[in-house]
Amino acid sequence: MDWKYLFTSFDGRIGRQSWWLGTIALIVVSFVLYFILSPIFGTGMSAMMADPQKMAEPDFMSSLMRRSAFQQIVMLAIIGYPATALMAKRLNDRNRPEWVKWAFWAPTVLSILLLLFGLAYTLTDMGGVMIPTSSSLMSLVGIISLIVFIWALVDLGFLRGTEGPNRFGPDPISE
Repeated sequence: MDWKYLFTSFDGRIGRQSWWLGTIALIVVSFVLYFILSPIFGTGMSAMMADPQKMAEPDFMSSLMRRSAFQQIVMLAIIGYPATALMAKRLNDRNRPEWVKWAFWAPTVLSILLLLFGLAYTLTDMGGVMIPTSSSLMSLVGIISLIVFIWALVDLGFLRGTEGPNRFGPDPISE
């Protein structure tokens, strides 16, 4: 398997096995990035537990949510291109239209924007501690995200690609 091709090109086709291996690699990279970026952005559990009294302050929680959004933007900037390249080749194998990959990304981008603009959560007082809870809008986006995630997982990870050549190239299984 050519790892460089897997994450840098939008052309051609890949089978399910290549997609799964690439996806697992990107998940591992995402976890590593999270653990590197959390202390930088001050968003990890240690930031929240360092001073439990701050958790009761609405301004602190709002700041924490906004920093979390910026962290997600940085992670998306790093992971987005290789993930889209991987997804595009798998969608090519399934002979799907171009817009499908953008439909798969839409809930993620919308969630980050809602978080960034403070529309993803409300602060609820629970025994003197302000706890962020999903807003109605974010709950709706969460439901849509789940539906799109299941669609993407089935389409990319479980269904066989077009048998034989298609407009994107030869069948990767027959090569």
